[in-house]
Amino acid sequence: MSARVIHHLHAQPVFSEQSLLTAQVVAERLGVSERWVRDHATRRNPRIPVVKLGSLLRFRQEDIENFLISHLSCTSSKIVRDSV
Repeated sequence: MSARVIHHLHAQPVFSEQSLLTAQVVAERLGVSERWVRDHATRRNPRIPVVKLGSLLRFRQEDIENFLISHLSCTSSKIVRDSV
Protein backbone atom coordinates (compact mmCIF):
# COMPACT_ATOMS: atom_id res chain seq x y z
CA MET A 1 0.00 0.00 0.00
CA SER A 2 1.48 3.33 -0.94
CA ALA A 3 1.98 6.19 1.51
CA ARG A 4 -0.58 8.19 -0.43
CA VAL A 5 -3.30 5.58 0.15
CA ILE A 6 -2.43 5.24 3.83
CA HIS A 7 -2.63 9.01 4.25
CA HIS A 8 -6.04 8.99 2.58
CA LEU A 9 -7.31 6.24 4.89
CA HIS A 10 -6.32 8.20 7.97
CA ALA A 11 -7.73 11.48 6.67
CA GLN A 12 -11.31 10.37 7.41
CA PRO A 13 -11.69 9.17 11.01
CA VAL A 14 -14.28 6.51 11.82
CA PHE A 15 -15.56 8.65 14.71
CA SER A 16 -15.56 12.39 14.40
CA GLU A 17 -15.89 14.45 17.57
CA GLN A 18 -19.26 15.74 16.36
CA SER A 19 -20.68 12.23 16.02
CA LEU A 20 -19.99 11.25 19.64
CA LEU A 21 -22.59 12.21 22.23
CA THR A 22 -22.27 12.45 26.00
CA ALA A 23 -24.50 10.50 28.38
CA GLN A 24 -26.18 13.79 29.31
CA VAL A 25 -27.13 14.53 25.69
CA VAL A 26 -28.39 10.98 25.16
CA ALA A 27 -30.45 11.22 28.35
CA GLU A 28 -32.05 14.47 27.20
CA ARG A 29 -32.89 12.99 23.79
CA LEU A 30 -34.39 9.81 25.31
CA GLY A 31 -36.19 11.62 28.13
CA VAL A 32 -34.47 9.59 30.85
CA SER A 33 -31.88 10.31 33.52
CA GLU A 34 -28.17 10.34 32.83
CA ARG A 35 -27.82 7.54 35.40
CA TRP A 36 -30.25 5.37 33.38
CA VAL A 37 -28.13 5.90 30.26
CA ARG A 38 -24.92 5.02 32.11
CA ASP A 39 -26.50 1.92 33.69
CA HIS A 40 -27.78 0.65 30.35
CA ALA A 41 -24.47 1.37 28.64
CA THR A 42 -22.44 -0.60 31.17
CA ARG A 43 -24.47 -3.32 32.90
CA ARG A 44 -28.26 -3.36 32.47
CA ASN A 45 -30.51 -4.55 29.68
CA PRO A 46 -31.47 -3.36 27.20
CA ARG A 47 -27.88 -2.44 26.40
CA ILE A 48 -27.06 0.86 24.71
CA PRO A 49 -23.91 0.56 22.55
CA VAL A 50 -21.14 2.72 23.99
CA VAL A 51 -17.65 3.91 23.09
CA LYS A 52 -15.43 3.79 26.17
CA LEU A 53 -12.56 6.27 26.27
CA GLY A 54 -10.88 5.41 29.55
CA SER A 55 -13.52 6.22 32.13
CA LEU A 56 -15.50 8.38 29.69
CA LEU A 57 -18.60 7.05 27.95
CA ARG A 58 -19.53 8.39 24.53
CA PHE A 59 -22.31 7.38 22.18
CA ARG A 60 -22.64 7.40 18.40
CA GLN A 61 -25.82 8.99 17.06
CA GLU A 62 -26.32 6.02 14.72
CA ASP A 63 -26.19 3.59 17.67
CA ILE A 64 -28.80 5.57 19.60
CA GLU A 65 -31.11 5.64 16.56
CA ASN A 66 -30.67 1.88 16.06
CA PHE A 67 -31.30 1.28 19.76
CA LEU A 68 -34.60 3.17 19.54
CA ILE A 69 -35.67 1.35 16.37
CA SER A 70 -34.86 -2.05 17.85
CA HIS A 71 -36.93 -1.30 20.95
CA LEU A 72 -40.10 -0.04 19.33
CA SER A 73 -43.03 -1.82 20.89
CA CYS A 74 -45.97 -3.37 19.03
CA THR A 75 -48.23 -0.90 20.82
CA SER A 76 -46.53 2.10 19.25
CA SER A 77 -46.70 0.45 15.81
CA LYS A 78 -50.42 -0.19 16.32
CA ILE A 79 -51.03 3.43 17.31
CA VAL A 80 -49.29 4.72 14.20
CA ARG A 81 -51.13 2.25 11.97
CA ASP A 82 -54.54 2.98 13.58
CA SER A 83 -54.11 6.74 13.32
CA VAL A 84 -53.70 6.63 9.52
